[in-house]
Amino acid sequence: MAKGKGKKGKKAKKQVEIDPNALTEVDKTFYELTITDLNRKLARLRSQNQELEQKNEELVQEKEKLDEDRNDIIMYLKRTLQEKTNEIAELEERITAMKQEQEDTTQMYEEKIIEMTNEYNTMHDQLTSENKLLEGKLNSLEEFRSQRDELMKKFETQENDMEAQEKRHKREMYEIERKFIIAKDRLKKDMEAKLRQLSTEFHDATELRIAATTHRVIRENIAVNNELDVLLNNQQKLFNENVKLKDKDSNLHRQVELLETEKTKALAKVRVQVKLIDRISEDNEFLISQRDHYKKYETKYLECCRQIKDLTEKLTCSEHDKRILEQNLHHVRCDRTAIQTDYLYLQEENERLNEIMIEAVSCIKEALIVRIESDISFKASKRDNLLNSLLTLLNKARDHKIRCPSLETVSLFEATYARGDLGFVPKPVELRSAVPVRRNMDTQTGASFEEYIATGYIAKTKMMYSEIEDEEDTVEQSEGELREEEGQHESVLYFDDQEMPGEESSDEDGPNLYDLIPEEEPVKDEQTTDVEQVRSPTVKDEETTDVEQVQSPKEDEPGSEELITKSESKTEQ
Repeated sequence: MAKGKGKKGKKAKKQVEIDPNALTEVDKTFYELTITDLNRKLARLRSQNQELEQKNEELVQEKEKLDEDRNDIIMYLKRTLQEKTNEIAELEERITAMKQEQEDTTQMYEEKIIEMTNEYNTMHDQLTSENKLLEGKLNSLEEFRSQRDELMKKFETQENDMEAQEKRHKREMYEIERKFIIAKDRLKKDMEAKLRQLSTEFHDATELRIAATTHRVIRENIAVNNELDVLLNNQQKLFNENVKLKDKDSNLHRQVELLETEKTKALAKVRVQVKLIDRISEDNEFLISQRDHYKKYETKYLECCRQIKDLTEKLTCSEHDKRILEQNLHHVRCDRTAIQTDYLYLQEENERLNEIMIEAVSCIKEALIVRIESDISFKASKRDNLLNSLLTLLNKARDHKIRCPSLETVSLFEATYARGDLGFVPKPVELRSAVPVRRNMDTQTGASFEEYIATGYIAKTKMMYSEIEDEEDTVEQSEGELREEEGQHESVLYFDDQEMPGEESSDEDGPNLYDLIPEEEPVKDEQTTDVEQVRSPTVKDEETTDVEQVQSPKEDEPGSEELITKSESKTEQ
């Protein structure tokens, strides 16, 4: 055996010495052609790799720009959202305060109006009754005034007559007294003259006839006594007439005093009635002023109602703007997730091409090592293995491509804020089952703001898509793909929105926007880290959820629409 081996070794040495290059010209040309072909493919792959690297750099730059724009837009939208929420809260507080104040004032004024209407009605009835009484009294006073005027005229005529009569009476009394005195003086003079004459005649007659003279004197005395009786009777009559006239004058004076007292009473009553009429007129003016005052309050009340109506309209407009901004934000997020999926796809494609390049380089190195080998059978087997590996490598590079994940598999990030995050309202406790839940994701494609102003109708939400998410199925599918690929280092991207029961978002301020970007986990083991799981932040599951309300701005911000249009144009580019 040892001899045989020695012979074979000698033969091999002889063969090596005879033919050191065992390859024929055909094999050389074949290897040269394959090497040139591989070099061309390698150059083409390098150029493609450079192009892909350039595209990758461009996409990275675009992604950074989009991230910056997105961060600016998100910060601006957050700031405007916070301002609008604060403004909405202030306006709601003001509206509630104004409504409460309006209700209180309206209730107070209604009670006051009812009270004043009752007072006004009672006062009106009382004043109408008093006016009727006063009208009757005024009518009676008119009659009394006419009668008083007639009495006053009669009284004046009587006073004038009395004055004239008193003057005439005084004049007559003066004349009578004067005539009486004159007559008395004349009678005295006559008596004296006659007595002298009689004395003379008596002396003369006495001397002549004492008897005749005595008889004549007696007769003359009788005649004088008769005349004196007549004068005394006339004086008595005049005295009686004077007494009667004095009694009549006293009666007239008493009547005048009675009329004066009645006149003062009537004047006092008229003054009281005039004061009452003045007070009624003042009350009427006061009621008119109060009515004007309440009319002003009524105008203020109507103005407040109009302001409340305008504020409610502004609130509805701001809610509609909020919905539009939510839609725009959702659109931006969808564009961001689309860019992320494209970026991850290109990154996986680049890694796959790098692996292919590494395998091709290793195959070329093995081919170069095969040239140095001397054993023909070993070289043939190596050559066959090299050709098979190159063929499988090229077929893999040609046929197998990484599946680009669709947007339907990307999880939808829900609203930033949920009910109860601010702490004013307690968070609802939801009982969740361990069974996979069917989630209906709704987005609203409503009317524009101009259509809303024209029609005043907010479009209803339309269900866009629904998914059934099952974590166990996705894990089994990923394990099946791992078993099929067997050593191929590919990263499969899938998204899992399934939540565990009782899982809630712990961040009160909402998820961090940088956490939404999927991070690549470092490769720990070549066989166990082929599948990269990018999980979206957990959000609250509901069986049928409409578009969750995010605190919206109240007023239109033109800058936000410009930023959103810029971001959309960049994503389209």
